[in-house]
This record gives sequence, C-alpha cells and structure tokens, in this order.
Amino acid sequence: MEWMAKAVEELLQQTPVDGMDEHLIEFSEALRTVAKALRRAAEGKASAQAEAAEWKRRYELERTRNIQMERKGNNICEMLQSWWTRTSLDNAIEMIRIMFPCLVFWEVWKEQKKRVSEARIAERISAEQNGGIDCRTIKNSDNQLMLQNESDEHREKGCMKHGICSHEVLRDRESDSNSNVDCNKMMRKASFKLSWWCKGENGDQHKHDIVSFEKGNITTAERSSKQISLKWESDPQTVLILTKPNSVSVRILCAQMVRWLKEKKKINIYVEPRVRVELLTESTNFNYVQTWKDDREILLLHTKVDLVITLGGDGTVLWAASMFKGPVPPIVPFSLGSLGFMTPFHSEHFKECLDSILRGPISITLRHRLLCRVVRDAAKNECETEEPILVLNEVTIDRGISSYLTNLECYCDNSFVTCVQGDGLILSTTSGSTAYSLAAGGSMVHPQVPGILFTPICPHSLSFRPLILPEHVTVRIVVPFNSRSPAWASFDGKDRKQLAAGDALLCSMAPWPVPTACQVDSTNDFLRSIHEGLHWNLRKTQSFDGPQEL
Repeated sequence: MEWMAKAVEELLQQTPVDGMDEHLIEFSEALRTVAKALRRAAEGKASAQAEAAEWKRRYELERTRNIQMERKGNNICEMLQSWWTRTSLDNAIEMIRIMFPCLVFWEVWKEQKKRVSEARIAERISAEQNGGIDCRTIKNSDNQLMLQNESDEHREKGCMKHGICSHEVLRDRESDSNSNVDCNKMMRKASFKLSWWCKGENGDQHKHDIVSFEKGNITTAERSSKQISLKWESDPQTVLILTKPNSVSVRILCAQMVRWLKEKKKINIYVEPRVRVELLTESTNFNYVQTWKDDREILLLHTKVDLVITLGGDGTVLWAASMFKGPVPPIVPFSLGSLGFMTPFHSEHFKECLDSILRGPISITLRHRLLCRVVRDAAKNECETEEPILVLNEVTIDRGISSYLTNLECYCDNSFVTCVQGDGLILSTTSGSTAYSLAAGGSMVHPQVPGILFTPICPHSLSFRPLILPEHVTVRIVVPFNSRSPAWASFDGKDRKQLAAGDALLCSMAPWPVPTACQVDSTNDFLRSIHEGLHWNLRKTQSFDGPQEL
C-alpha cells in the first residue's frame, strides 16, 4: 500500500506535457483522490495499532498486578508452612497442656448433660404412670434451664426490638479500649433511643424494606416507611454551638442563645475559639463558655457533646459534620443563610424550638456520608491510602485549570462502568442531590434514601445520563496513563487533591450518618425545601375558561 501511494505521488509531481487533453486531467484528479484515500487508510491503520497497543498495555498491567497478588499469597502460605515446620516439640507439649483441661471439662459437661436428660426421662415416665400430675411441673426444669439463654438473647437484642440505642449510633471504634480509663475524666453524656414510626397504625403506608424468606416465599418485613424519632433517655447536659463567621446578626443571636441555655436550662456550652473571644469581648459574664485548644480535643468532642446547634446556612451544617470524623451528635440547624435545604428551623422562635427539642421526642433525618480514600500509583495495594475524608454533599473530580478533557476510568465493585470524557464527574450523597449534582443534571433524591449519585459534568457524549448506585458498592475512579492531564478532586468544595496518572479515588458509604433534627418530619422538610428554595414546578395554573371536552 505504501509503494502504491509513493508511485501516485511521483506521478502527480511530474510536469504536465503541453497539449494534455481533458482525459488526462480527469485521470490525474482521480489519482489525487486515490492518494487521499490511501493516506486516510494509513492513518486509520496507525490509529488502530496505537489503540491495540494501549489495550495490550492495560492487559499486561492487570496481568502483572494479578501475578503480584498471587505471589504475595504464595509467600504468605510459604511463611506459614515454614513457621509450622519450625514448631518444636516443646510447643506441641505446651499446646497439649492447654487443650487437656478443656477436653476434661468437655467430657464432664457431657456427662452432666446426660444425667440431666436421663432424669427428665425418668420424670416423664413417672408422670405418665401417675396421670394426675400437672404437666407444667414437668416443664419447670426445662424453663429454668432456658432462663439464662433468654436473658442473654434479650440483652443482645436490647433496643433493636423497637429501635436503635445511642451507643449503637454514636459508637467510636477506636476509643472503646480507652473508655474505662477516661470514664471518670469526662462528663456523663445523655443517652437516647431511635425508633421508627408512621402516622397512625391503620395508615395506608406500606412498611416494606427488609427482605425475609419464609416457606418458599420472598417477602419484605415492616420498617422503612416509618419516620425516625429520637427520644432522650436522660436529659442533655452539653451543647455545641457553631456559627457562620462575619455576620453581625448571627453574633447577636448566638449571645442571646448562650445566655438563655445557661440561665434557663442550666446546660454546659461549647463554642469555637473564635466565638468565645467574641463573646468575652462583648461581656466578661460569658466566661463559663468552654472551647478546645487543639485538633486532638476536637476528635473527642463526640464523647462530650449531646447536641450540636448551627447558626447559618447549609455550609455551616457541612462544617459541623466535617468536625466529627466518626460518630456525630444530633444537629439542630437554624436557617440564617440563603437557600437552606438542611436548615428547617427559624431563628425568630429559637426558644420554643430548643425547648421542644430538649424535651423530645423529635423527628430526625439520618443523612448518609461518603468515605473517600486516595490511592497513589506508587502504593503496593489499595490498603495503602492517604487519610480518609468524609463528605456530606459530594466529591468532585474535575480537570482543574487544564484545557484538556478529563479522562477517568470508573469501576463499581471491580466491574467496569464507563470512561468519563468531559469536564469531570460528581459522586454525591442523596443529601447533596440538591447541590452541585442538581446543577449538572442529576436527579433530586430524598435524603433518607441510601445511595450514591453518579453524575457527569458536561460529558462529551449525548447518551451519558446520570446514575444512582446502591449504598453497599465501592466506586473506584482511576486516572489512566494515557490521560493528557492530571485530575483534581475536591471534597464538599474544599481540600483539593491532585490525581496524577495511575492514581485512584475510592468512595463508599461511611458507617457514621449525620442526624439532623426535623421541624415536622424528613419528607415534609424535604418537599418544603425544594418548593421554597428552588420553586420546584412553580407555574401559573391553567385558566378554566377555554376550550373544553364535551
């Protein structure tokens, strides 16, 4: 093919002979057309070869990764085998010395159980012979033996029979070992209980969510259509107040609220260091207000604070959630911002609102968060990640200041989803569905629906539509090696991180939701926010006087 193209080019470059007729001119034009077609075919072949080479490189990379994982597994097996081979006779004797008392105890227990069963059989036989004995006396011994098991089961089920206890929602996995040591140093936290409820037992709401399998039929057990209610089991002792900065009205309201909570409710109050300085500047009578000194004390706030009050907009709620890297106390958000999708309470009636909330019970919305981890290309495995980041709204992967399209490979639980070519991608929670994801064309989703929104930003494709993924999946976003520029990830609009070629971002549902108090209930507050904040489906009503069907 190449020599034919060269021959055509040489023929075209020859000087035309004088008196060449029109047929030769047409023939030369045809040869030029053939040369263009041959050039395009050569370019297409080169492009196909480059694409094949790229796919071969990806295959080799994945194959090498699998081989490394297999070698690591073999090395672990060899280490265990060598360790077991090196086990001496003394170790074996020591193991026998430990196991022998256990075996003796097991045999004694079996013998006792056998004697008890023989005694029961003898009692039944004598009861049948003396037919006048009440059968309840026969079952008495069985009931006594079952009492301990029933009490253990009751302890295990606990509050889950009718709801969730506070120690199951606000549990810190890392601080459990030190809880006994620091118990005397910390003030006692208020306990509460979460339960599900709906409007009326005979309502038309179907209470379906949890799947059960019985007698060959798949059904769903009742639970999820009910609203979540929080009931205090002990009175709240400590409140944390977070405010929007650089606002005179917020500063005045904060001083009034602090004074009212301390004088009327006798509650301990925590504020940010900046707010404490502002309060002491206004009056030295605010010296009872507490604060923290460093980040280490911030990590322990959830062990001291019973309730969080935010004075601001949705950004203040995001800031409050970001302060808690694990469990989050219930948040009461007062609307002092602009839109207020997550701030249903009005500051004019803060005394009535707080009085009702401190008494309880209150409806809450459990807002799910995303747990995001960055895995660099140099990492040996996905366990070697940077410090995880929790987001309440969304994580955005975009092209930053680069003028090139973002090139991102997306996986869902190791299954390939798609390759994003555009301005970027948004992974959002359902609480963040009314934020950046909505502006990019994503759907609005009720905040209590557990899921991950997969929304592209200006994709260079007419068929790229947003997705909603289930909450149990792990989404992995990878910057491929053939990407023309790095990508940038931002978490709730801050903490931007650069993702170079080979870097990956892992996102999954975090185990610690953000409980926010509702003015009415979660559904009513959500619908009110999209009606008032976005004027959703606001339109003039069609006039009744006009053409009508007869």
